[in-house]
Amino acid sequence: MTPDDDPAASVRVRVALPGTGAPTTLPSLLVSVEDVSRADAPAVRVGERLLRDVDVPAEGTVLEVDVPAAAGPDPRRRFTVRVRAGADPDARAFTPGDLVSTTSVPVLLDGTDDVEVAVRPV
Repeated sequence: MTPDDDPAASVRVRVALPGTGAPTTLPSLLVSVEDVSRADAPAVRVGERLLRDVDVPAEGTVLEVDVPAAAGPDPRRRFTVRVRAGADPDARAFTPGDLVSTTSVPVLLDGTDDVEVAVRPV
């Protein structure tokens, strides 16, 4: 393990489900932290957490995503959190019933990040 592999910070993410009022089980839940600093370029994933067969209470679930020191806080870079829940988080296409975040949720990666991300059905 190199020093860059050590987590610099973790981002605490509360995943808010659509207002069904009922608990649910998700086949998979992928929460990623991405560097979105470069305009007109794909986002670069700097941290992620993938869970399988997740029991989610009606009010949502909370988890932490570790981010390596190399990504650390930098005023020249912008980072956001993205969430995807469904049958296959690695699939290139969405399927009916998948849940995704649709708004940008910025984080600073300074150790104080505690955000809520709402997901919506595809």
